[in-house]
Amino acid sequence: MIEKNRDFPREITVLKTILKRFSLNPQLKSELESKLSRKLAGYKGEKELDYHLSQFDHTKFYILHDLRIPHKNTHFQIDSLLISDNFMLIIDSKNYAGTLDFYPEFNYLLQTWNGIEKVYPDPILQTRTQASQLKSFLIKNHFSPPPIEFLVSISNSQAIIRNPGNNQEVKMRVCKTPAVAYKIQSFNDKYHNEVLSTKEIRKITKLLLKSHEPYIPDISSMNLPMDQVQKGVQCPECRQIGMKKIYGNWVCKKCGHLSKDAHIDGLNDFFIIYGPAITSRQFSNFLNISSIHQSKRLLSALDLDSAGSTKGKIYTPGKNFHLWE
Repeated sequence: MIEKNRDFPREITVLKTILKRFSLNPQLKSELESKLSRKLAGYKGEKELDYHLSQFDHTKFYILHDLRIPHKNTHFQIDSLLISDNFMLIIDSKNYAGTLDFYPEFNYLLQTWNGIEKVYPDPILQTRTQASQLKSFLIKNHFSPPPIEFLVSISNSQAIIRNPGNNQEVKMRVCKTPAVAYKIQSFNDKYHNEVLSTKEIRKITKLLLKSHEPYIPDISSMNLPMDQVQKGVQCPECRQIGMKKIYGNWVCKKCGHLSKDAHIDGLNDFFIIYGPAITSRQFSNFLNISSIHQSKRLLSALDLDSAGSTKGKIYTPGKNFHLWE
């Protein structure tokens, strides 16, 4: 059963907001666009893994996607975790393209794509480390860990997996995403003794969910030109920034599109750039709204929490305000 679905990565939302709102120099813009492209490809691969996991009989497993758990002043991340009464399984998703040569004896992966070679850290070692960190986390929280297995799932359908050293670890730990179910069955066949009771599994699941801390990039540490933020309401149709409020509608001066709620995305952008708190004056300034009274009405109509007096009232996202969706 699925105990935690995969969330849309908040880092992607932050990167999109930066690229939309900031006037950036060409080098920084290119770097951020490249990073966004990698993150989107990674998320696509993870969703491919989710699909194939949903297709096999997983009734005996508790499944948690996208975990980020505190560990020794840092965090470890798990793409997908399967928990049964016999064992746990960590699955790490990679969406690498091209030809992939695994060299676990030297702790690296060599990618050859469009004639260009690139070296990555060994995904097998990375996932083994995650298993070790998970084991330590469970022991720290007074659980006796079951056997913890791990897999590397290659989601790109065009990727070619090679094992130059005929390494048994590569054969055991690496597969294309559609073959994940068969790998899981091999672990089912390997482990027969019940190590965790249903009650213990539920306690571990609850602990992991409570401990999960989504990653949010710190914009203040990214050396962005904070004085060069593009202000205004963005058109949801043509993406031009600069809609005007006319008789209850936001009107795009470029394409003529009408919207009643385009300001909500603008409010999201403000929260992501400056933090989750805003005054009506800041709202007016950021979205180029001439009337402070109109800003107050727009903010009051949203599912926001507020505190303070009328003049200095501060608005923050309410529990039903979906900032990261």
